[in-house]
Amino acid sequence: MRTLLLSVLSVFMFLGSNAQDDPKAKAILEKLSAKTKTYNTINASFNSTLENKQANLKVEQKGTIKLKGDKYRLDLDDYLVITDGATTWTYSKADNEIMIDNNADIEDDSQIKPSELFTIWETGFKYSYEKQESVNGATCDVIKLFPKNPSERSFHTIRLFISTNNELKKVVVNGKSGDNYVYIINSLTPNQAFADSIFKYAASDFPGADVIDNR
Repeated sequence: MRTLLLSVLSVFMFLGSNAQDDPKAKAILEKLSAKTKTYNTINASFNSTLENKQANLKVEQKGTIKLKGDKYRLDLDDYLVITDGATTWTYSKADNEIMIDNNADIEDDSQIKPSELFTIWETGFKYSYEKQESVNGATCDVIKLFPKNPSERSFHTIRLFISTNNELKKVVVNGKSGDNYVYIINSLTPNQAFADSIFKYAASDFPGADVIDNR
C-alpha cells in the first residue's frame, strides 16, 4: 500500500531513446507550465485507478489534494497523507494509525512528486504529440513523455491530457512492473488561501490513534 500511496502522490518511463522533442508537443507543454506557475496553491479533486492485469489487481479511489509548494495534504478513501516538506504523516483510517517518516527516508526519485506533476516534462524527458481525446467533455491534446534515463524511473511512459484552456485533465502512468495508474482530475481551483497548519499533524485531530514514529 505504501507503493500505491507514493504513486498517487506522484497524483494526482525505455522508449525514450526513440522519442524526439516534438515542437507541437513542446508548445502545448509550455502553455501548461506557464499557467501552472501562476498558481501559488492548488486544490484539486480526482479519481485514481491502479490496474495490473497480470496480477488481477484493480484499485479505484477518490481523493482530494491541497498543494502549496512542497507541502501537500492528500485525502484518499482509505488514507490521509500530510507533509510539511520535511516530515510526512500517513494516517490509516481503517486502523486509526499514524506513521511518521522523514521525507528523505521515503521519497523515491523514480516516482513523481505532486509538486512537479504539472512541470515534470521540463527536465529529463522527451515528448511527442499523440492525438486529441475527450476527457469529461473537454477536448484534450494527449502528450506522451519518455524519460531520457529510463533506468532511473519506475515507469516507461506518461501521457498527459491537456485541455485547450491549458489545464491538466488526466494523467496515465505506465509502470515497468505492469502497474498502470490513471488519474482523472475532476476539479482544480488555484490560489486559494491555505493555513500552513493543514500541512502539519495535530494529535487532537486523530483521537486515540496509534503512532508509529519511524524517524
